[in-house]
Amino acid sequence: YRGTATAGDGGTATAGCRGSATAGYYGSATAGDGGTATAGDYGSATAGDYGTATAGYRGSATAGYRGTVCIKWWDGDRYRLVVGYVGEDGIEPNTPYRVVDGKLVAADEAVTA
Repeated sequence: YRGTATAGDGGTATAGCRGSATAGYYGSATAGDGGTATAGDYGSATAGDYGTATAGYRGSATAGYRGTVCIKWWDGDRYRLVVGYVGEDGIEPNTPYRVVDGKLVAADEAVTA
């Protein structure tokens, strides 16, 4: 269960428990419990319990119980990162998030520009 998966631009990467998954732009990355998932701009990253999901500009990130969500966004002057911790400040497990005006918002509530 300690697999590592890497995909190029537009690809999909999936890793098992405690694994690491990385996908390029427009890609999708999924990692098992305790894993790390990273997706490029416009991509989607999902990590299991205690994992970290990181998405690029205009991407979405989902993390499980006690996980971390991290998304890159443009504030008009520079790129910034918004970080949310599942179980704090209203961040729920297994819910995809996007950034709207510098804040994490559930993806189904987010209005895209």
